[in-house]
Amino acid sequence: MKHLQSFKYVRAIAASGSIRKAAETLAISPSALNRHIQTLELDLDIQIFERVTKGVRLTSEGELFLNFAMNQLSGFNRVRQQISAMKGLRVGELRVGISEDFDQSILHNMIAKFQRDNSQIDVTIERLTSQDELYRALDTQSIELALFVNPVLRKGIQILHGADVDIAAFVPLGLGLGKNDELRIFEFQGIRLALPPAYTEVTKRIEAAIDKNRIDTLIHYRGPDMSRFLEHAFSAVIGISVVVNPGPAPIQISGYKRTSLLRREIGTCNFCLVGSDDHGLSFAAHAFQEIFSEAFQ
Repeated sequence: MKHLQSFKYVRAIAASGSIRKAAETLAISPSALNRHIQTLELDLDIQIFERVTKGVRLTSEGELFLNFAMNQLSGFNRVRQQISAMKGLRVGELRVGISEDFDQSILHNMIAKFQRDNSQIDVTIERLTSQDELYRALDTQSIELALFVNPVLRKGIQILHGADVDIAAFVPLGLGLGKNDELRIFEFQGIRLALPPAYTEVTKRIEAAIDKNRIDTLIHYRGPDMSRFLEHAFSAVIGISVVVNPGPAPIQISGYKRTSLLRREIGTCNFCLVGSDDHGLSFAAHAFQEIFSEAFQ
């Protein structure tokens, strides 16, 4: 078990590129984590990480060790789940990464449905800030699955399920914008906007369209959980994000009218469940994939 803990530490550091960031997710002090890695390197007589300006990165030896560690962790999890299945139990862990340009209430609903039948499986959600972080997290197996908007495929990455969705806008009641349930870019003139974080696909598209049309507007908020921000906004703010509706009832926000942005100006987005093509899915990941696929049939 001591070795498994070391493997998890190396995985977390490789995924984040930082001992400090990894320590935050592991609930351990950065100094203690650093000492653990130094001791491991001494025991193995290899250098796993090299220190760089903005954190750490794997050495060539470290990459070989990480692959070994991931295989050991995957094998242990498979054996654990197989033993649990023999006992009639469903235990383990599911780690899911997410991009932050979609309304995450759908994720909460799916997790609740998943854990009704898998109450002994722990679920951890990790926010992904870029395509590179998505690739790294899947490669190092710090996550098994990811919910991502417009992922760019590369070798070793596969889309398990996808759905085309509109970019939605929530307009305060009384503004009188978005006739015929479609909002045009020129209607943003003089309006405050709430957008997902700056690195997301949705925000990049909106800001590019604003610049192209020379619209004078104010980006009042950039960040996660846009719908929660709107619930507490003190002034008239239009909120924009990808809103996924697997059920018959569309997601609404009290005090706001929901519209879609005009497709020919902004386009649509592809909301995807993504996994690694190089590593098999655990029982937990398969079960979550089934719930996701059923929701979008």
